[in-house]
Amino acid sequence: MKRILIAANTRSARGKGADILREAERGLAQQGVQAEVIVSQHGGYLFEVLPPRLHEPWDAVVALGGDGTLFQVLNCCLKHEGFAVPLGLIPAGTGNSFSKEFRNGLEQPAWQRLLESKPVPVDVLRCRLRNAETWHGNDYYFINVMGLGFVSEVNINSQQFKRLGAVSYVLGLLVTLQKFKAVRLRMTLDGQTLARTAMFAVICNSRYTGGDMRVAPQAEIDDGLMEVIVLNELSRFGLLRAFPSVFTGKHIEHPNVEVFRCRRLRIESELLQLLTPDGEILGSTPMDIEVLPQHVSFIL
Repeated sequence: MKRILIAANTRSARGKGADILREAERGLAQQGVQAEVIVSQHGGYLFEVLPPRLHEPWDAVVALGGDGTLFQVLNCCLKHEGFAVPLGLIPAGTGNSFSKEFRNGLEQPAWQRLLESKPVPVDVLRCRLRNAETWHGNDYYFINVMGLGFVSEVNINSQQFKRLGAVSYVLGLLVTLQKFKAVRLRMTLDGQTLARTAMFAVICNSRYTGGDMRVAPQAEIDDGLMEVIVLNELSRFGLLRAFPSVFTGKHIEHPNVEVFRCRRLRIESELLQLLTPDGEILGSTPMDIEVLPQHVSFIL
């Protein structure tokens, strides 16, 4: 009998997480799987309750929720010494960006994928904060996308509209457009230093962010590289006009967009910039990021 530990956010996607959890528990039980569930009670709850359970013999540790829930589970697991159990995801959030990397799409229930798909090694990005410290300490891991600049501010401003679902990001964008100014960045990519005045920089392990925005259409989660998407200074009107193209990935053809690939990255900024790894708001510039190639097994 398989033993699976599920860390669940039942309040995600306006409460749909609870329904998805019930469906998963029922389906897994019918297949003879022993699934134990930890239900998050508040922000940071999983960091308190999950680590002590990780020494037990699990066949998989699964996040049920959105990208933020996966971020919490990933950090609990990778900061647990000797952790080597496959991770899984049952998407139950608003955006579910990382679930777009599932090999067979979303054609089958995610709980069924846990039983039928084999774990594959995927890259993880590690961020080290140089001057700031969060409740994670001065470092953390992320598996999807980190933003800073305009995209980070949009993420922050969209929180007030989150109850509205996927449209919250668009509303956050409109709020941010009213006051945002380009930021001066100093980037060191694998030893090469560049200076840019940019609207934003997005550091990507996978392709999607904000649900269906294909921010890094050429990114691969197992190639040992991160993609850094930089939008150089642009007028508010130009930014608004270019925005729709991010849903198709055509934005990378815009003359103000640069795409870099590297293994190590340092970003410094003239003014402090908040960071949003996997949709969380955590830390600020300056920071160092490195790729940990094929660092975790993931059931895709």
